[in-house]
Amino acid sequence: MKALGGWVLSILGIVVIGAVIDLVLPSGRMNKYIKSVFAAVTVLIVILPLPSLVKNGCSPDGFLLGENVQLQDKYISYTEELKKKSLIGGLKSALESDGIKLGDIEIDGDFSAAAPEIKSVRINLSQVVIVGQSEHINKYELLRNKVSLYLAVDKDVIAIYEN
Repeated sequence: MKALGGWVLSILGIVVIGAVIDLVLPSGRMNKYIKSVFAAVTVLIVILPLPSLVKNGCSPDGFLLGENVQLQDKYISYTEELKKKSLIGGLKSALESDGIKLGDIEIDGDFSAAAPEIKSVRINLSQVVIVGQSEHINKYELLRNKVSLYLAVDKDVIAIYEN
């Protein structure tokens, strides 16, 4: 993997040097010669590692991916946490458009897949504000219905409590 990175950096370096020299030199015969020299050097740098690959019999997968492919657990947990926060933020804004302002909400489940599998939702009712509703409504049932519709989960996984 280091060899691939060094190879790419050398290609980028020669291209950048060629562009700088092209900008600095005035147009004329000398500029054409220098451009052709840099083109030849660029082609040489691009094809330089190919004979060693053919000679050693390296597979393209091993050359590009390296011998040891490891998952980065911190990045995976970070993306799962972002999915959870995004889901909570979307739920809060959807409910706010219906006149319900949520406080603390916790969602547990498996967020590693593209479509998260939600196992439980906990809503603290002590911080919930319901605006524009009748005063004699069943706020537990209202929240369960709306959260169930938004998250596409059964009402059984939604727990509503007060501190």
